[in-house]
Amino acid sequence: MKPNKTQEKYAAFFQALSHRRRQMICDILLKQGPKGLTFGELQRQSELQASTLSHHLWFMDRGGILRRKQKGRETVLSVDIAFLRRVSLGYGDRAMAGSVPALSAA
Repeated sequence: MKPNKTQEKYAAFFQALSHRRRQMICDILLKQGPKGLTFGELQRQSELQASTLSHHLWFMDRGGILRRKQKGRETVLSVDIAFLRRVSLGYGDRAMAGSVPALSAA
């Protein structure tokens, strides 16, 4: 059986947040709110090499978490908070309804 589109969306979303550096990047961007940060400012605050930051942003973009806005020659990055909330609540609702196995509190 192949995963359906919703399952693929959830997989990409959770993969986007499955690494500690991507969680750090997300936290940095969340603190900025909708105004976001340029790539250079995000690189400075995260202290990551440009290639490493680009690698992690690719996963975050693929997972639908990032918003990109062109501002002159620079791209401003921010977290799509509405999408983050919608996917996490949707997955939680499915888990509570019994369509997703709940994690044990072991």
